[in-house]
Order: sequence, then structure tokens, then C-alpha cells
Amino acid sequence: MSSDDASSPSNYKHAASSFADVFRTLGVARSKSLSPISVRETSDTLSQASDGHRNSWIALGLESMHRGSVVSSSSDASGAPDFETSIRNLAQKQNLAHAIDEAEQVSKSLHWFTSEQSLALWEAGSHLIHHATSPEARRSGSLLMEAIAARQDLSPAARRAVFELISCPSESDVVPARVVSLISLSDHGRKLEFASSSIIPIISSCVVPLYELISTARLKARKAKVSKPNGLAYDDAVLDDLLQFAVDLITLQRKPPNSEEIRSLLYQLFIICKKTSVAADIKNSLAVFEAIILYSDVPDESFVPMLEVLCNIYASVKSLSGPTSRTVRNLARSRRQDEMVNSLYGFLFGSSEEQGRSLNILRGTVHVFTDLIRAYGQDGMPRLQFEQLMDSLLVVLKKDDGKLEADVLDLCLNVLEGDFFHVALERDWSVFINIIVSCSLRAVEESGECSASSSSSQLSYPRGSVLDDTRSSILANVIQIASALETVWERMNRQQRLEATRFLMSVCQHVEPPQAELILNTMRGEKLCFPENPDWIRHCQRLIRCFVRSRTKPSEIRILALDTVKEAFTNYDNLSQFRAHGLLNSMLENFSDEDDILFLESLVSFVVDTSILVDDETSFVFLVDTLGSPMNKDLSKDGPHGAESPTLVSPHSPSTGSMLESSLANVCAVGLVKVFLRSLNLSASKAILVFEALLKIAQASERPVDSRLTVLKVLFRLRCDSSGSIAVLSVSENDFLMNVSARNADSGPKPHATADDHTGDYSADNDNQRASISGKLSTKDSASISSKSSGRNAGIPLRAPKLTPPVWTHTSSQVLPEQPPDESSPFVYAYTTSDTSQHLESDPAQKVTLKANMWLETVISLLHRDTNWEIYSYVLTHLAPQLRNRDFFNNAVPQVKLLRSILCDQVKNDSFREPPVSTGVKKTDVAGYIFDTLCVLIGYHEFFAKSEEDELVRSFMMGIIGSWGGTSRGCIHALSVCCHEIPLSVTKSLNGILDKMSKVITLANLAVHILEFLALLARLPDVYINLREEEIRTVFGICIRFLQTSREQRFKASESTNRNPQVSAKLGSGVRETAALPAEMSDPSLQDGMSRYIYTLTHHVMVFWFLSLKLQDRAKHVNWITSRLIFKDEHGKEMVEEQSQVFLDLMQRVAFTDLGETIPYATFPPTPADGPVSKKSWVVGMSIVTVEIAGVSGLTQITKRQASGTTYAMYQQRTAPVLPHQVPPTPDAHLHGDGMRTAVLPSHVMLQLTTTAFPTPTAMQPIPLPEDDITRRALSTFDRNDIVDGHKIGVIYIDDVQTTEADILSNTSGSPDYEYFLSRLGTKVPLRGAQFNTQGLHPDIDGESTYAWRDRVTEIVYHVVTMMPTNFDNDPSCINKKRHIGNDFVNIIFNRSNIPFNFDTIPSQFNFVNIVISPVCRIASGFEPANMDPEGYEKLFYHVQVMSKPGFPEISPAAAPKIISGKNLAAFVRFLALNASVFSLVWNSQGGEHISSWRNRLREIKRLRERALGSQNQTSDTAEGAYPGQRRNTKANIFSEELPSRSAPAQSDFATDWNASADANILQNLDFSRWGR
Repeated sequence: MSSDDASSPSNYKHAASSFADVFRTLGVARSKSLSPISVRETSDTLSQASDGHRNSWIALGLESMHRGSVVSSSSDASGAPDFETSIRNLAQKQNLAHAIDEAEQVSKSLHWFTSEQSLALWEAGSHLIHHATSPEARRSGSLLMEAIAARQDLSPAARRAVFELISCPSESDVVPARVVSLISLSDHGRKLEFASSSIIPIISSCVVPLYELISTARLKARKAKVSKPNGLAYDDAVLDDLLQFAVDLITLQRKPPNSEEIRSLLYQLFIICKKTSVAADIKNSLAVFEAIILYSDVPDESFVPMLEVLCNIYASVKSLSGPTSRTVRNLARSRRQDEMVNSLYGFLFGSSEEQGRSLNILRGTVHVFTDLIRAYGQDGMPRLQFEQLMDSLLVVLKKDDGKLEADVLDLCLNVLEGDFFHVALERDWSVFINIIVSCSLRAVEESGECSASSSSSQLSYPRGSVLDDTRSSILANVIQIASALETVWERMNRQQRLEATRFLMSVCQHVEPPQAELILNTMRGEKLCFPENPDWIRHCQRLIRCFVRSRTKPSEIRILALDTVKEAFTNYDNLSQFRAHGLLNSMLENFSDEDDILFLESLVSFVVDTSILVDDETSFVFLVDTLGSPMNKDLSKDGPHGAESPTLVSPHSPSTGSMLESSLANVCAVGLVKVFLRSLNLSASKAILVFEALLKIAQASERPVDSRLTVLKVLFRLRCDSSGSIAVLSVSENDFLMNVSARNADSGPKPHATADDHTGDYSADNDNQRASISGKLSTKDSASISSKSSGRNAGIPLRAPKLTPPVWTHTSSQVLPEQPPDESSPFVYAYTTSDTSQHLESDPAQKVTLKANMWLETVISLLHRDTNWEIYSYVLTHLAPQLRNRDFFNNAVPQVKLLRSILCDQVKNDSFREPPVSTGVKKTDVAGYIFDTLCVLIGYHEFFAKSEEDELVRSFMMGIIGSWGGTSRGCIHALSVCCHEIPLSVTKSLNGILDKMSKVITLANLAVHILEFLALLARLPDVYINLREEEIRTVFGICIRFLQTSREQRFKASESTNRNPQVSAKLGSGVRETAALPAEMSDPSLQDGMSRYIYTLTHHVMVFWFLSLKLQDRAKHVNWITSRLIFKDEHGKEMVEEQSQVFLDLMQRVAFTDLGETIPYATFPPTPADGPVSKKSWVVGMSIVTVEIAGVSGLTQITKRQASGTTYAMYQQRTAPVLPHQVPPTPDAHLHGDGMRTAVLPSHVMLQLTTTAFPTPTAMQPIPLPEDDITRRALSTFDRNDIVDGHKIGVIYIDDVQTTEADILSNTSGSPDYEYFLSRLGTKVPLRGAQFNTQGLHPDIDGESTYAWRDRVTEIVYHVVTMMPTNFDNDPSCINKKRHIGNDFVNIIFNRSNIPFNFDTIPSQFNFVNIVISPVCRIASGFEPANMDPEGYEKLFYHVQVMSKPGFPEISPAAAPKIISGKNLAAFVRFLALNASVFSLVWNSQGGEHISSWRNRLREIKRLRERALGSQNQTSDTAEGAYPGQRRNTKANIFSEELPSRSAPAQSDFATDWNASADANILQNLDFSRWGR
């Protein structure tokens, strides 16, 4: 038995005559050399014939017979056995035991005898082999026969004798010995001279008996379940040797055996093949078959049986497929080739008959055909007919057997893979594919139809079952056929591809992606899913079931299948049929269970496209509900809240932590957003339905965060235009964020000018947004954290924690899933209009109103209740920009009021959210955004009650000095807006506001903002009307504190010039840090520029507020203010700074008068009768006094030139009439007539006004100015200095869609609201004959008039572009206008272009600031409101934003956009422009110092004073008109030595005179109020 027979004892099962047993028990041919149950496992070999024969007997069970203890008498231990004794013993028939023993001994020692002796011994013992009753005798005789036959030295006669005995019939147990002896005697067929005829009949007679004997032994071993019964083994190699001997005889004999011999041998072999269960037996039989086919001929009567046996073997013994194939192919190459093919066809065609062949033969027949197809094209192989083969297969498939179907599929696979494919390629494939489809149905059906619900990546099979071999074979062949079809696809014609597609569709659940792609491409190319195809419904259903809904398929295939369906239903008619047959519902079945995000994106895209095409509301609602439904996998991924923990501690969970990871619900949300964007301009009803669905998602806390953010992104970008029509902004998230320095570093320079600032509401909404919301901290913030946490180890650097900014900050520039419509919606409006209230029956897309109130309610809910930080932070940062689009919330007034109430309460109670620690965001930042929103809500004040307005102001007041620390700046700016919009509420809380500001004046970062607020407030008397004296003094106290801080800083800087300018980081460290300069402002020169601006602004504020005091109250403050302007220098001397000297000069001029400016006589004297004019000038303190006097009438014009202004006054003595008895006043009076006589000189008037007989200190004595050209020129130059600070500010109008400089500057008119704004910005004044500084405007070039504005301190002349003429012929680029605008530091841009203004639109080196005004709503196309009355313009609202040049600090209250009503727009913008101009003047003088006109005048006075003193030192005598004490006296005077001499101690140093005049108490000397009241 071969090794295949006994792979394990438990596998032994007796089933005679069963090829199935062979298949089950054997896998491969048995090795002849070894057997697991053979004694050859030991060191024994087959070289000794006797041992081999003995083993055969042992196998037959004869060894167990008892022989007693008889020992051969002939044995001699010392030599060879005795011949005679052996003869005698062998011949003893009576003593059988002795004969048996002797035979065994002789068989072992036969080599000691000669061949003749051996023959004699054989003749003597031959009777043993024929003993009828003793198996032991036959065994010993057989051993002796084998030993004799094995001798190669036998004579021919001896060989014949032995052969004759071998040829004789015998008992079956002798057959093995006969076989072995015959093989040995003939030397394996090489020596046959002893036989007179063919020995094949002998072989034939031995085959079956030998097989029966061996089969019985095998059965015993199997039953015993041991491989070595009784310690011995059996060997079945004899049968192998016999069949191999037959092969040798057939191949080695010169004369082939005759037909009868072959027939007989084949018959015996057929018996063995049908009975055996050992593969080795069949394999050896196949060798005999092959030898007969190759070297002989198969008899006719044996041909069909042999073919049947071969088919049977082919079907049953897979392990012998190789030898079987070789035999079959040799038979196919024989002369019986045609007969063989026809017989095989006959087997198949006859399978339908009752007497048809067995199933194994039919299967084998299919295998044979398969083998022939594999060998097709080789030499000698038959030419098969494709159609005949397919027809025969159709017949045999009626057997309905799985194994047969698997075999047929294997045949079909070989058709596609071999040379036979060339034949198939020329034929029709309908039957071929039918066969494949039919054979594959069993496995496909059993494994389940295409399952759409299975999410497993493995095939779906009946529960609890394991694939058996048949089904696995069918599936394997199906898969291989699909792969083969893919390989030959390009070689197939159209019809064959269609047929192949039909098969692949039938097994679609088992095809690979490339094959699926072929299916889908064919369906697309042939338009099988189009309604034009008669079978389109079935195709669509299968496509949807097997690919679209099959979650076992790769994403790419499912997407391709979906695209295939989409192509067929791109128009409305096809889509209607698609829906009517339930295909749409089928496609979206179990939509919520989808878990393939790539496919889901494509499916959602299909739903989006479909929703736009459908026209009935039911279908649209179904689609919207489908997209809006929660996805089950999202809900199960991270608990009930999907992608977010229901706490604020973690900003995001792992499911949303990655920017690249998106939830399934987010894909659906993106689809809904697309539907909304597309519906806006197509259908009002659709847009409203989707809008409501979006609101539900935004509110649903259980939805994944990213899906809610997607919805919020579009909802927060909703705006309306001037007509109320809804539109969607397309701006990136970066446009909603700014650097932290925009809030905390209050006046840092802006690194880059933004191009996306406000234009209407369609701009970037670039608010004062805080980058700290995104988890980033400024350098200052980090430093402060370090200093607080490090304690004594503050110098040790701390490792910064890893911050996790919100997910929504990590977005691309394209925030929305697709570009929204450029135009506003013609159907959806923010509020009810006459159009929206009409129901248009003829218009299916009637106009409707968007429920903005519902949206605002949602926002309030998110702010008030939502626990997710991602959502909360997004709402917080995006609410204010949307609220600026004021008209959008016209229908949401109750919600706006509720929002204000909630936010104010949160500020009041400090109850808003605490940001997660991991974000790095502080509560200060949250508070800042709340205040931003409240600031925008100021624009809704018309809907608020007075108490609500008051609460708004109180909230901002709390933010000035609250527990959050970083909100002061924004709140001060908001209060600036409140001063214009809700002044009564500011008035009510003004005392508290000033008190809080006075408490934060030491905070360096707030100085400029507090000062600008105070400057604004000073120009609004209605706001501060209720301030009391002590409260007003608070304002001066704030300013003086700033001045003191400035001096302290300069003093510290002078002490250590090497100190780092940033060394002092403590609060109240000086004006150099008053601006809270961030990292960008670390340049000392930039710090110095900001410091000088604050210093200048402080004095301006003091000037404004002093002038704002009531006339009767001004003197009350002089002493208090003056005392605080005095300081001690490094030497301990009391000093007053130059700027303060100017302020003191102003107080002296205006403390007791409000008459305003004065003018001189046009000509002096007014009439010639007044007499000749005498003129003289003196420097009196810090003023220049000129006295012009008419010598006759005494009419005097006094001009007092001071730093803060020039006063012209008239003085005249009332001279009494000359009495008759009065003598002439002078001796020479009679020599001159009254009209020629000079009766009074200028010095007289000076003495009358300034001097008495009381001693006047030298430093206080008037200093006469020389009467020379230098003095006259100096006074003329001085008079040309403005007595107010002059500013030039450009005003530019941008009309619709204007973007270029030339287009903008060419405008000569503007909109009505622009003209109204101009009229409120200033006063229209003519340029021709102007009595003021026109700032470079000339009437002949720049128009006849312009707008200007002036108060007692400042004058603004506007360069209004629209008022300047445009000459397209000579100046098409408007260079003349650019000449003015380009040199203006500040420009006011009135932008109605609906396009964000770019700072570089009008490039210029000197444009530092642009104040951009734009309507809160985009100007609707074709929407031009008629001219309104002033009240109508006052009710309009505008965005106002100050844009600064890159590197220019953003310090304006409108650095973040502010909402201002038309009523207050001009005043607010004028204030912004004025402050920006002052700052620009200071900023532009970096490296030097900006000198105001007042300070310049003061310096001119000082220079004249020093020059006059210098000229006095050059002469001891003074001219006429000098101060009397300095006249030269030519006569002796007893008191001459006591006369003071000024020339000796005189010095031309103003400081010396100042100190001399100040004496020990400078305050008493400066406080004019003590004696001026």
C-alpha cells in the first residue's frame, strides 16, 4: 500500500470498487521505496529476492503457522549445506514439516549450490508449491521458486522448466511468488528466450488474483487500525511490479501483443481500476494504458470502456490528473482521435437518456474536453468545434449537479485562457455565457444575492454554514473566469462584451474592482440604464443592488456605479421615470447606515443634483430629510454626542481632532448647504425648507461637531442687500480673525493692509477678531503667564503647553463647499416687502421671507446653552459681523432685544463660558467677543427702551475695568460710538465712566484710547452737560497724569541712555509704553512716535476741555491746572514744559472771554484826520505787543501776538477839551498846527498798560524791538503762522463696481446719501477770495468751492474729489486730483462699489489712513432710492472702518468696523479723520519733532526776545521810546549811581529770564486767576 493509502490510521475506510474512495484516501502516487506500514522502514531492502518473497508471505498471514522446533539436518554452521541431504529432505512428502524447513533453508543458501544442483533441489521440492492443504508448504515452496528463478546462471533448459512451473495455475497465495519469479526469470522482460509464446496472458491471469489478495490484506490492516499487525507488515509492491512488468513487456517486445492479449489485459485492468481505492493501482494501470496506446493498439471493443475508465479516473482521482492527462492526450493523438472526440460528445449528448453514463464519467468527459482545450493547437491534437462543444455542455448541465457545473466552469475558464480562445473569439457567445451563468447560479444563489446591508468585507453566506468543496470550486472558477474576461476584454467584440457583462453582472458580488469597472463602463457606454433601453429598469435595479448599495464593494466602484446611474438621469424627464419606478427610494434605502465616506460624498452629490431637478415638494422633502437624518455610525462612534464630549473641557475628541477626518454627517451637511446655495436663486420654497433643515442641524447637540460647523459657516454668511434680498458671502475664516495685537496690544502697527475690508456687507467682515480664540497667545500673554507661574524662578524658561485651536480655524480659503451665487436671491428676502407679500400664482418660485428670527433664536440658544466649545467659539466670533448687516434682522427685533439682554446679563454676572485650558484661550478673549457683539447692537438702539440703552452703556463701563483685563480698549471704543448714538445714556453714566478711566490711566496700553475718547467727548457738549466742576477736573487729572508719566519716563531715559527701551514693563511706566506696543513695535523710533502723539494729544484734550468750560467757570480751574503743570527738573528747579507754556498762554487768552477771533483795521488810521501814525513793538513776557497810534486823535491799535493767537484791540484816551485859560502843553506848540502836531507816542500807551511807579523786575520789563527790516520781516512771518492747527483730508467717492484709480478719481458727483454726508461733514465755502488756508486748493484748477470745518483750535479743509473738475482730454488719469489726494495723510472713502476696498487702490507714499464708509447692506442691482428728506438719510446705517498703511499702528476707535447711523456719520468720521491726521503729522516727523503752529509761534517769540536782548547789550544808550529807566541822561544826577543798569547783567537766555521772573514761587507768578477775577 502506498503512502497515500494510510496517511493516518483513522482514515482507513473500506469501499471496494469505488473511485471516490480512491479520491478520499489518496492524494498522490505512492512512493515505491517507502511505505509507512512496511518493513522497509527498517534497514531491509529489496535486493534480496527471498526476503522480498518472504515478506509477501508474511503479508498473506502465513508466517503465523506453527512449525515446531524442527531444525534442518542439512544445516551446518561451519560450512555449506549438504546437497544430498537437502535433496532428501525436500523430497519428503510424508514429513512435510521437514520439507518446509529445508525449503526455507535452501532458499536462503541456494548460492552455495551450482545451477544444476539448484534445479535438482527445485525439482525435489516443487511439490510444496502445489500442496493443496498446507499454506505453509506453498509458502516455503514459493520461497524456493523465487530463489531458483532469481539465479542468472540457469541454463536455457532450466529456465524453461522453471517457466513451465510458473505458468501453471496455482492457488492464489502462490500468485505473488509466480509474479516475482517470472519477473526475476525474465530480468524484467529482457530475457524471454525461455518462452515460446507471449507471457502477457500469464500476466493477465495474475492481475486480478494478485489484486484480490493484496486488497484483502489491506482490509485486514484497516480493520485492525494498525499498520503492523502482530508486529509484522505486509507489502503490496508486487502488484506495482506486475503492472510495471506489463509495461516493460509491451514497450520492450519487438512483436507487439495481439489484440486479444491486449483486450484480456485491459479487461483485467478495468476491473482493478473499478475496484481499487488505492491511487497507486490506478496510476500503474494508467501506465499500462499509455504503453498500449503508444506501442500497441486499443482493441475496438476495449476503446469505449477505456475512455470511460479514463473519464472516471479524471473525475475521481484529482491527484492523478497529470498521468491521466498524459494518457488522454496520447490517446487523442492516436489514430482513434476522431473516434475519441465523437465518443466524448456522445457521452455528453447521451447524458439526458435513461441509460446515460454515470455522473463521474460525464464529469470526466468534461475534464477530458478541458484537457483537450488546454492542449489545443499542439501537434496532433484534435480540432474541436466551439458550437458543438457548447451544445453538448448545455445538455449535460441538465444533470443539475454542482460538481459537474464546477467542471464545466473550469472548461469555460480554459476556453478563455488557451489557444482555443482564438476559435471562441470568432463565434457567438450567447450559449457560452448562458452556460457560465447557469453554472455559477448555484454558488451565487447559495452565497446570497448582492447584499446592500452587509458591511463586512467578506462574502455573505448562509449563517452557520461553511462553504463545501463544490461551492468553493464554483466560486473559484467564477472569480477566475471574471479575471480571464478582464484579460481578454480588449479583444472581444461589442456583442461578446455585452454577453460578458451579463455574466459579470450575475456574479457581481464576487467580481474584483477591475472587472466591476468593466461592467460599469460597458453599461455606461451602451447606455443600459437609460430609459431608452427596454430592460433599463432591471439594469438599474441590479446596478443599485449589487454596486451602489453593496457596502462590500470598494468606494471607487460604488462611485462609478453611482455615476453610471447619474448619467442616465440628468434631465427632468428621465429623473421622473427613475422616481416613478421606485429606483430613487431604492438607492437611498438604509441611507443612515452608510459608512463609506468617499462613496457617501458621491451619493450626496447625486441627491443634491436630484433635489434641484425635482419639482414636487414631497420628493424634495424626502431628499432633504434623507440628507438631514443622523448617520448611525457617527452616533455609535463616540457615544451619544458623536464626535464631541458633552463638556467644555475638551475642545474636540479624536474623531474631530484631525483636520483631514470628517464625519459622515458632515458630508450630508455639505450636501444640504449645496442645495441651499443652489436653491436661493431658483426656488423660494426649496430654499426655505433647506434653511429650516440647516437650523435643526445647528441646534442638534448630538450631531458631530464638524457637521454643525459646516451648517454654521453658511448660516453666518447670510446677508441681505439694500432691497432685502438674501445673499451668501464667500470669505475665508482668516477674514474673521485678526492678530491678538488687534485687541491686547492696542496701538501696534498693522503688519499688512487688508484688501478685504468692509464694502457694504459683502466684505470680509474683518472685525476686531481675536486670534487668541484659535488658541494662540501673544508674546506678552506668554510672558505674563510665565511671570505669574514661575515665582522666584521667573528666569527659568517654561515649556509652553501644546495648544489645541478649534477645528474650524484649520480651513482653506474656500470655506463653503461651493461658490455661492454672485447675485442676491430674487425669491428669498430678509423682511417683508410689497413684492414678498404678493402671492404670484404664475410664478412657481414665489418670493418669501427668510425666518431670520428663528436663526437668531438658534444663535441665542447656542450661546446660552450649548456645551461644545467648538460651536460656542464659532458663534462667538462670527455673530458680530452678521449683526452688522442690520437689515438682515429687521424681522427679528424681539430676538435682538433678547440677545442684548442675555449678553448684558452675562457681563454683569460674569456668567459667560470659561474656555478650555487646552485651547490657550482666556476668559478675557471670550469677554472681548461679547463686547464686540454688544458694540454692534448699539446700531439697533432704536428698538431698545431707554433703560436697555442705559444697560448697554453700563456693560461697556464694566468692561473698562473688569475682572477680565483685556476688554478695556474695545469698551472705550464702544463708548465712543455710544456718545453719538445713545448720548443720553452716556450722559447718565458719564461720571462713572470717567471715574473708571481715571483708575486705569496707569495702564500703558489704554492711554491713547482714553485720550481720544476724551477728545471726542469734549466736542459733544450735550453729552457732558451734567458734569460738575469736580467731575470735569477728573478729565484734567487724567491728562496731567499722562504728562507726569511722560516726564518720569524721559527722566529715567536720561539717567541711563544705555537702558533697553523695553526695560520697564510695569504698569504706569511712561508714555513710551503708553501704546502697549506689541512685538512689531519694538523699534524704539516707533515707540517714540507713539509717545509723542500721546503727549501732543494730551495737550489737545486739555485745550478742548478748557474751551468747553463755561466762561464763568474757567478761572476756577486755572490754579489747579497750573500747579500740576509745574515740575522740578533734575536740578530741583521748578519748570514748565514748552507745550504746557502754550496751554498756559491759551488759558490767559480765553479764561475771561468767549468773543472769539479779532481782526485789525483794514487801514490804520481809519481817517487822515487822526494824524500821523507812530508804531513801536515790544517783547512782553511771551508775547509781542505792537502799538500803533495816531498822533492827533490818539486812536491806538494794539496787536498782541501770543503763541495761541493774536488779539487786535483799540485803545484811545478820552482827551478833555482845552480850557480857555490853559497854556500850551509844550513850548513849541505854537509852531505847529493841530493837524500836524504829534500829541502822543506808542510808549505812552505801553506805560499806561504795563507799568506803575512800583518797581518792575528787570526780567518782566518790556523789551523794545529794533526798528529795522529784520524785525519787520520777522513780524510779517510770524503773522503768517496759522492761529489754528490746519489739516487737509481727502474725500473720495467710489461708485458701483469701480476698482481703478482713474475711474474713482474721475467722479464728479456722488449718490444722494454721499452728498448729504458731505453737507454734514463741513461747510461749503468758496475758494476764490478765501480768507483761510485752502491747503493748496486753487479755484482756477481745483473748482470753485470745497468743504471746510473749523473750531477755535482746529481747521479742516477737505480735498473733495467730486468737487474738482475732471478733464478727460488733458488729464484722463486725473493727475491733478491725485496731486492733492496722494499727499493727504488721511482720506475718507465713501465706498458704494459693493467691492471691498483695497488700501493700494490709490497708491501713495503719504496716504497713511483710509477711513472707509460703506452701507451696511450691499447696494442691490438697479436699486437707487429716491432723494429723501434729512430724516430719511439719518436713518440709514453705515460701516465705518479705519484702514491703516502697513506698519502703521491701529489705534482708531474704528480699527474694527463700527456701525454708525447716517445722523451721526459725519461727526464720527470727522473726529476719526482729525485724530488720524494729528497722529499722521506726528508719525511722519519720526526722527524729528512735529511742531504745532502754536508751539512754532512761541518759539518765534522766544527768538525775537533773545535777539532784542542781544541788541541791547551792544549799546548802552536806547532809542526814543525805550523804557524810561534805560534812557541816557546827559545832565548830572545825584542819584545817577543808583540808577539800575540793565546792560551789565543782561543775558540773551530765555530760561534765565524765566527763572528770574518765577522767583521762588512759580505758581503764584503764573496763576493769573488770583488777580484776574
